[in-house]
Amino acid sequence: MFEKAYERIKREKKITDTEATELFQVFSERFRNALIAIEEGKVRKHVYSPSGRVVWTVVGKDREYQILPLASFCSCNDFYFRVLSREAFLCYHLIAQKLAEALGKHVLIERDDGEREAFMSVLREPATERRKLPVEEAENVRGIVETILSKGDGLSAKQLVVEVQALGFEVQTPQHLAAILVTDKKKRFKCEEGKWFSRIQEEE
Repeated sequence: MFEKAYERIKREKKITDTEATELFQVFSERFRNALIAIEEGKVRKHVYSPSGRVVWTVVGKDREYQILPLASFCSCNDFYFRVLSREAFLCYHLIAQKLAEALGKHVLIERDDGEREAFMSVLREPATERRKLPVEEAENVRGIVETILSKGDGLSAKQLVVEVQALGFEVQTPQHLAAILVTDKKKRFKCEEGKWFSRIQEEE
């Protein structure tokens, strides 16, 4: 439904009342927030020359997030915690980017290729302020740690934090992560000599 609306909006350069109603029914406040982001000029298309490379971003409440339109990817927490778990179809940043591109209402920023790597480094930096994880988000962290540990040897809590934070999860410290793993009701993890292991490997 969204892709069909996107193609029509791209052709007509406008959102009809019917489409607005349908999109709100599907995305609720995410759709409303996307429209606000577009109107406030928070959807940005960074074009680098002479390579012609393009980087899409949306300025969110706390920081600027990278969007990969073709992959339907966003670096925000809503994407990691809700979209990937199929609790939501899209985060509002992705909706905003798609609609802004279709409407031609994004902010164009032209840069030299030499500036790209520095800008990408900023986008990749984990948030400096991290809130306490709700129960459901802590379970998402356990799920990703289980996946990480299933791929090889044990890792220290410090090594795991680096990998988990790189994926956008709001784990504050190695101690914070260890507390999340220790309180796992399914008892999927064990720690030996400072390294964490998945018990699934033992069963295999």
